[in-house]
Amino acid sequence: MIFVIIAIIVVIVLFFGLSIFIASTAVHGRRQTMDESWVWQQDHAPGSRAFQKTDLTDYTVTGPDGYVYHVSCLPAKVDSDHYVILAHGYTDTRYGMMKYAPLYHELGFHCVMFDERGHGENAPVPCSYGIREVEGLLTVLDDTKKRFGPDIRIGFHGESLGGATVLTALKYHPEIHFVVDDCGFAAIVPILKGALRNFGIPGFMVYPATLMSCILYKVNFLKARPIDAVVGNQIPLLLMHGAEDDFILPENSARIKEATAGYATLHYFPGAGHALSAIIDPDRYLVLLREFFTEIHFL
Repeated sequence: MIFVIIAIIVVIVLFFGLSIFIASTAVHGRRQTMDESWVWQQDHAPGSRAFQKTDLTDYTVTGPDGYVYHVSCLPAKVDSDHYVILAHGYTDTRYGMMKYAPLYHELGFHCVMFDERGHGENAPVPCSYGIREVEGLLTVLDDTKKRFGPDIRIGFHGESLGGATVLTALKYHPEIHFVVDDCGFAAIVPILKGALRNFGIPGFMVYPATLMSCILYKVNFLKARPIDAVVGNQIPLLLMHGAEDDFILPENSARIKEATAGYATLHYFPGAGHALSAIIDPDRYLVLLREFFTEIHFL
């Protein structure tokens, strides 16, 4: 009987230990350094080599809760009132959005890139998959309008976690002209389940891990559902997704497109894995951006 009791205790300890490990890994994945992020862009996105760090203007903005965000602005080539705020993916930094800078430069945009909560040069905090990250995006939006003028024409572009962040912002009805979402997720739980299965861990473990995450980090994975924020949305939406993305499946963008109420267009990139569409085919990416902005009368 004692061995049965011991076995039960061991199973319980292992179960909760695994749940805590999953929760901790999900919210505290290793972040890239600024140098790692910059070098990766230089190596994989040839267009970004046209820019140097000295081309960027760096500054910080402070959110309502006192959290400080690090920001870089890449000015447009010519005088322009067009701005785009770019939100990077999980574990990356603001430099991770440099792959898009040549495309927006070609279209006459100023590019505002910022480190999401817990990333880059910001203070380390748990990742909440868009729930708290949206606070930083809206803070940068407010600052950008104050810094560069209330009449500027502005929109969001997000990649992966950043895509989820820009979509989540729609529930707050920001005063923007467009949103570009590249491989953002509709809800994080299915993504976490898939990641667990890839490591041989049953997908259902995401639920006890969510409980541990709520207790330890105040992050509820079940609430990370950007798709809920687009219901009723009327802001024009451009969705881009790598057709070979096996991390955040392309069906996520299809669901987002179906859920939004306003104008939305979706494009897949054959041969592109996760967050690689603009690297695999930058020329087509630029064409689709131009067509989208022309369609919504932004250019």
